[in-house]
Amino acid sequence: QAFLAPAISTPTCFAVAAMALLRAAASLAARRAARPALVGPLRLQPQSRALATRSAPRLGHNLEDHYDMAEFMCKMHHPLGEYMIWGCMLSMFAVTFGPMMHSNYYFTGRFLPKDQGNTQLCDDSW
Repeated sequence: QAFLAPAISTPTCFAVAAMALLRAAASLAARRAARPALVGPLRLQPQSRALATRSAPRLGHNLEDHYDMAEFMCKMHHPLGEYMIWGCMLSMFAVTFGPMMHSNYYFTGRFLPKDQGNTQLCDDSW
């Protein structure tokens, strides 16, 4: 029994190894925290923006519109922009068809001619 030396128990050996690993991780984290953090890879950031540069496409789905443009989807926006668009469409109709209808009324007395109506051209005028 004199030859039996006190042996290191296995759980104590694991505790020493775990503490050494924890100490190494803490020192590594402290060194990383002392360095200034980089923003990111430099190649992803554009050097300069110009008129012809385009942004990366946003590949989303229609559900994002309900969150990105919530005021528009819930009709909470001001209606002036929509009125302006309808006004432009009405003015395009009025500018193109208005003078033609006015000349029809001036020469024939009606805005729109009758369907299959007679014209002022004769068959012999060709």
